Amino acid sequence: MKAPKISIITVSFNSAETIANTLRSVKSQKYCNYEHIVIDGGSKDETLAIIQLNGQHLARVVSEPDKGIYDAMNKGLAIATGELVGFLNSDDVYADENVLSEVACNFAEGAVDYVYGDILMLNNSGKVVRHWRTGIIPAGGFCDTQIPHPAFWVRRHLLDSLIPAFDPSYRISADLKQQLILINKLGARGRYIKRPLTLMSLGGASTKSLRSYVKGWRESSRAYNDVFGSGGWIFTFKKVFSKVKGIRKIY
Repeated sequence: MKAPKISIITVSFNSAETIANTLRSVKSQKYCNYEHIVIDGGSKDETLAIIQLNGQHLARVVSEPDKGIYDAMNKGLAIATGELVGFLNSDDVYADENVLSEVACNFAEGAVDYVYGDILMLNNSGKVVRHWRTGIIPAGGFCDTQIPHPAFWVRRHLLDSLIPAFDPSYRISADLKQQLILINKLGARGRYIKRPLTLMSLGGASTKSLRSYVKGWRESSRAYNDVFGSGGWIFTFKKVFSKVKGIRKIY
């Protein structure tokens, strides 16, 4: 059986301090049948020069103004050609060189629509401070959590069924809305890899401040209401409680 092509989409904006590690992380993967696409929002720092220096493996680089991270993700999806799609932030890296191979194997082992795993969250010093253990999603979908999108791969045709794949009116929680539709509403079938697949830097749009967390909670409630009509604050309360209980600190 031919190995499926995986599209990895990285969105960047003024990411000169971190994007080289992201590019090297993808380039180091042992899995060969992938394409890596960078959608840059018109960076004003050295991001594009660093991409040119470290991006010999890249299939496409687009640099132009956008309307935010989810608009840029939609742009990347529009030009992706892989059967499977994943998104890796410009300040995140894969846990090791075997991640894409393991993801592809799990798709091949059965009727699976998406594959996901855990993430390790790093502080500004690069120290691992949290382990996000998503766990197995129960039948019927999740009711108190979500899958961190840098450790989430999905079949392309499912994303194409959503118009748009990411709702650009959100700033933080369009990935949650997408997962609620795919998993809870459409019944997509997933497979869990019980280990960290991605190292995620704290300080992104959803984790850089208390205000970001509050905005994320509000958008989580809105996302649930957009999909199901009501119950958003109940879902969000459970989600926050689950995060406090489920994300372990590492000492």
